[in-house]
Amino acid sequence: MISTLSLHYFAKVVEVGSIRTAAERLHVAASAVGRQIVILEEEVGAPLLERGRGRAKLRLTSAGEIVLRYIRRTESELNQVRTEIEALKGLRKGHIRLGVPETLVVSVLPNILVAFNQRYPGLTYEVQVHGSPRLVDMVGREELDLAITFNPPPMLNVKHLFERQLTTSVLMAGDHPLAGRASLKLSDCADYGLAMPDESISAKRDYDEMLAKARIRPRQFLVTNSYELMRSVAKKGLAITIVNAQLGEAPAGPGYRYVPLKDPRVKPQRVTLCVFGARSPSTAVAVFIEQLRLEFEKLEFL
Repeated sequence: MISTLSLHYFAKVVEVGSIRTAAERLHVAASAVGRQIVILEEEVGAPLLERGRGRAKLRLTSAGEIVLRYIRRTESELNQVRTEIEALKGLRKGHIRLGVPETLVVSVLPNILVAFNQRYPGLTYEVQVHGSPRLVDMVGREELDLAITFNPPPMLNVKHLFERQLTTSVLMAGDHPLAGRASLKLSDCADYGLAMPDESISAKRDYDEMLAKARIRPRQFLVTNSYELMRSVAKKGLAITIVNAQLGEAPAGPGYRYVPLKDPRVKPQRVTLCVFGARSPSTAVAVFIEQLRLEFEKLEFL
C-alpha cells in the first residue's frame, strides 16, 4: 500500500524542485520529506528523482514521471468525486461544457439556459460554437461534456443519447414563385439561385451528392460557412436555400416560407445529443442532459 503522505510529499517536491523548499512549504523537517521519498521509492522499486551534486533543481526519472501522472490522475478523479457530491446536495455547484452549432445560438439555447438557471442558479457554463464535425471531435477528446450536433460524423468514444430526424426544406421569401407550393422536388429549384454551404460544413457533401443524382448544376448565388447567412439571404429574396427549419421555428412567418423537399434523392437530416462514451457524465451534466431531452421533445420538428 503506497502511503498517501509519501505521494503528497513527492508531488510537492516535484512542484518546487527541491526537498528543502518542499519541507518549508509543508512546515515539516527536510529529513521527514526525504524519508517519505525514500519510502515511496522502496515501495515502487525504482528511483523517482535524479539527485546530482550542484544541481539547482531535482529532475524526475522515467519512473518518477509515471508516479506523477498517477498522482495527477488521482487528484482529477477526486475533484470529480467532490463535484458530484456537491451536485447531490441540490446542484448548488457545477460546471457544464456545452457545444452547439451556430443555428442554435440565437433562439433555442438562451431559452434552455434561462429555464435551467431558474432551477439551478449555482451552475456555470462554457459554450463552444462550432460546426458539427469539430464539436464531435471535441467531445471525443473530452474537451466538452456534451454537444448538440447536426448530421454528426461517426467517431470512436462518442455516444449519441438522443436523435431526431428533420425534414429538409427549401427556404425562400414569402413572395417567391415557389412559395405557394405544398412541396418541391430538386428539379423545381434548378432555375433559381442557391445559397450553398462551403467545404467547411459537413452537409456540403450531402448537397453535392443529391444535386448530382438529380443532374442539377446549381446556380450558386452565395457560398458561405454560415447557415445564418444562408437563411437571411433566402428570407430577403436574394436566393433560395436548402435547409431544415430552425428548431422550434414555424414553417412560415413574416416574409418567409419553408417548403418541404419531397424527393427520393434528399437525405433526412439528423439532430443528435452526444457525449463522451467511455465515462459517465457528472451529476450536473446528467441533469442538464435530461432537461435538454425534455426541451427537445417540446419543440416542433418539421
